[in-house]
Amino acid sequence: MQEAQSASDAERLAIMLRDIVDTMIPGEDGWPAASLVGVQGILGMRLLESLGENCLADLESELAACGGPLGPLAEAERLAVLERLEHARPKLFALVRTAACLGYYESPTVVRQIQTLGQPYKAIPGIEGYPTVPFDLERDRPRHNRGHYIATDEVRRVDLSALSQAGGANGPA
Repeated sequence: MQEAQSASDAERLAIMLRDIVDTMIPGEDGWPAASLVGVQGILGMRLLESLGENCLADLESELAACGGPLGPLAEAERLAVLERLEHARPKLFALVRTAACLGYYESPTVVRQIQTLGQPYKAIPGIEGYPTVPFDLERDRPRHNRGHYIATDEVRRVDLSALSQAGGANGPA
């Protein structure tokens, strides 16, 4: 049976996630830092889903091996630690980076910030989708004159009996 996690362990791991996302997405010029929109929680859940129950302790160990924890370090040193993590564990880093970026750009606060720039951006476009022009056969027909269409009932078998038996259908071996 696994030992219960202490409150100080949970707090330390939560701070680790916060420091990671704020190093990757610090926020500036009206854009919130990643932790202000809750990206650390999303990152934690994605790591749990992908790597299992020990994911945060494992990430903490990997960060330590690369020069972490990030908390006491200056920004340049934090970036250097994450760069070392990227080189040492590229798949883990890619998972962390992807989860952090997706979590950030799906945040309602960030979606609103993007929309204020005049961009037609939705956090979940699948619900309503983006506006599209209906397909028009004449307008959308390829004009490059390459290839052609053969109706299914016009397709005929190709006689391969004349090909050399020594090399098979692909020619000499």
